Amino acid sequence: MKTTETSPWPERIPASPELVEKAEALVREFSGCFWFRHPEARVRYRDDLPLVVEHLRDYGDKKAWAAAQELQRCL
Repeated sequence: MKTTETSPWPERIPASPELVEKAEALVREFSGCFWFRHPEARVRYRDDLPLVVEHLRDYGDKKAWAAAQELQRCL
């Protein structure tokens, strides 16, 4: 990621609408894996997606782990 001249923070790259939809559906389906998440939080950027994968793997069951693998392949 590169920084912009006006901000010291790296530029965030939006995720594709398909990946956003898929990740948001997984967050809803496996809500117990996202106990830390604010109810109004949304997946919007590519760097949000690895967090979804990580929490599905860490806190989910076998079905959540399989869903994480599928999402990971899309990245």
